[in-house]
Amino acid sequence: MQDKEKADEVFEMCIKYLLNVRDDIEIEELERTAKEESVERGELIMSIAEKLREEGIEKGIEKGIEKGKIEGKKEVAINVLSRRFGNELTEELKEKIRHADDETINYIGDNLLEITIEELKEILN
Repeated sequence: MQDKEKADEVFEMCIKYLLNVRDDIEIEELERTAKEESVERGELIMSIAEKLREEGIEKGIEKGIEKGKIEGKKEVAINVLSRRFGNELTEELKEKIRHADDETINYIGDNLLEITIEELKEILN
């Protein structure tokens, strides 16, 4: 039994490797091939394919959540800075905040109450 599990594990690693390195191979193609080869291997490939689909969905959800958090930080920063600086926080600066990278947004967020308008302009340029 242990040899079969080891073989299945190696087989799974090979399938994942193929899918990562080759852009021209589709999961469905592997499933079809596996069904033609053997029922047992076909079931294994289908379970691997399902795992990969689930992992892809989970990664997509995680990326979406992370992007939402950053977008939320940007809007909070704009709201707080608008109250602090009024008209000095121009639409141009607001747009620069909306397009800033994560590191810049985190810095601005950590320093919302201390940052000066001059420092903000410097950071965003």
